[in-house]
Amino acid sequence: MKRELLQNVKPIPLVADEVIDRGGFLSAVLAVKPKSSGDLSVKIEHGDAKAGPFTEAKDPGLFIDGNSVPTVADGDLILFDLDLIGCKRFIKVTVSGSGLGEGASALVLGDTSVYPVEADADSGE
Repeated sequence: MKRELLQNVKPIPLVADEVIDRGGFLSAVLAVKPKSSGDLSVKIEHGDAKAGPFTEAKDPGLFIDGNSVPTVADGDLILFDLDLIGCKRFIKVTVSGSGLGEGASALVLGDTSVYPVEADADSGE
């Protein structure tokens, strides 16, 4: 089971304005490690091509437990569960809020239709 899990997910460190090809993946977990106290919110934009145009994804089922956290503290680990079924192939993830500071974030794509997951030639993975 462990090996099956390791070959069915794709972790991506997030960079501002990065376009993510979610082709074949149906869900994701966004992990955010804030460096300040305050609030956090997430916005997902999607499009049919890597070059765009992108529009905000308005699917009410996209965020399993909501797209914001009113209070975070330095060092918390905040997880946002995403159901990407209603999104187009390319997405952009924007994390904002007073709690983010210089915090790190990563997106882990899952529920792939291709097994095992192959590395992306463009990303150097």
